[in-house]
Amino acid sequence: MKKFSFIILLFFIISCPVLADVYKFPSNFESISKQIPKIHSIKCKFKQEKHLQNISKPLISSGDFEFVENKGVYFHTLYPFESTVDYTNKNYKQINDIINAISAKKYSRLEREFYFFYEGNINKWTLGMKPKKNSNAYNYISSITLNGADYINKIIIKQTNGNMTTLWFTK
Repeated sequence: MKKFSFIILLFFIISCPVLADVYKFPSNFESISKQIPKIHSIKCKFKQEKHLQNISKPLISSGDFEFVENKGVYFHTLYPFESTVDYTNKNYKQINDIINAISAKKYSRLEREFYFFYEGNINKWTLGMKPKKNSNAYNYISSITLNGADYINKIIIKQTNGNMTTLWFTK
């Protein structure tokens, strides 16, 4: 359950178009926090593609996404079937803590778990994150790449087993 919760949490952390070179630009949370805008509450559409190693076609879902600052994340999936998932209760406290740390630009907790890479400016940016060897995510996540401008518009999560999840957010 911890592995699953941690992966789900990482989906919400950050997003943006992948720049192949972002991992050539190591950074730290102090310089990143100056470039990435504070993320406030948002309602938007989401589309998700999961590429699994042993399945030829991606698994696709879409629907409505909401992030409520200091409260949590809501996914209302409309395709391929309707369902609602929220990450607001204390069962998902770890997820909410990470999401709120990013939205409030408090990266120190994440810096203990990840190496940061950054390219861009406040108008268009890419943030890369790779787990440190002592991190809980190290055995499951190979990288998280986020793209954004005034909000996160894309997240790519690559797992160590070769699976990849991409989330797009549009207003």
